[in-house]
Amino acid sequence: MHIRPYQERDKDSIISLSDRFSDIPFMEYRNREDMEQKQLELAKRAVASRTSDIFVVEDGDALLGYVELTTDRDYFTNDKVAYISAIAVTSAGEGKGIGKMLMDKAEKWCLDKECKQIVLDVFKANDHALHFYKHFGYEEEIVKMVKTLAR
Repeated sequence: MHIRPYQERDKDSIISLSDRFSDIPFMEYRNREDMEQKQLELAKRAVASRTSDIFVVEDGDALLGYVELTTDRDYFTNDKVAYISAIAVTSAGEGKGIGKMLMDKAEKWCLDKECKQIVLDVFKANDHALHFYKHFGYEEEIVKMVKTLAR
């Protein structure tokens, strides 16, 4: 297994991983089909835009996961931060250290870009991902509160 930069041949594999982001319970007001469609659009945009850096883990010819990274600005300080736009591991890659490889790459990328912080967003209902990120020292900072109003 090794990690390398994205190549055009990875496009279909990355797009197919978009369904991994919708494999969680959503709040009642979220339409699952809309969420799946949006994740698909984001994956297609990522591989088409080249405004971010994408790295993949492969074993032979099999792509087992990827991470998409970009820089952003902290809302409060305007400091440059690294941002994990997406990270996904195939079901075949789970439990093999693929996620750790991708997170290590993200941290190295962050330091190479001279960022002091790395940031990501995760749905509160994604217990597996929350536990994974906390294992790597990530902390919750902002909690988005939602109330659906009856019409």
